[in-house]
Amino acid sequence: MNAMPFSASATRLLPPPTSNPEAWAFGDPPHTLAYTSSQVLSHDHPVLLVVHEEDGDWQFLHGVVAANDQCRTIRLGRAVHADPSLSVLADLPCGWRAYRTLAGGHWHREPCGAHSSAPLPRAWRDWLSRSALTEFRLWK
Repeated sequence: MNAMPFSASATRLLPPPTSNPEAWAFGDPPHTLAYTSSQVLSHDHPVLLVVHEEDGDWQFLHGVVAANDQCRTIRLGRAVHADPSLSVLADLPCGWRAYRTLAGGHWHREPCGAHSSAPLPRAWRDWLSRSALTEFRLWK
């Protein structure tokens, strides 16, 4: 399944994400604001990391965060409409993260922060070491 870009121009043209409320799998409503990066919104980078924060906030991230990257907000429904593969993460508990190595790849889930008992895979440790992220918290 190919994900549509999150670009601002494409987002404005998208129809409402939930014409059938019964099809919405997330516990949060589609108009819930989520955090993402300018790389995802403006440069069509795929979402490779999803964090469902302890406080219930969602983050949809692309990978290494560049110094010029900026925090952006998007509605949860628009994020899922732009990349339907995100819908499989609707049951991701608060305090958990899911990651994949490429768009359309398999999502790996694990607790994050203090709840994480397993170390990150080597590729993701390397990614984090080159990133502006600390503990997968980008702008909070």
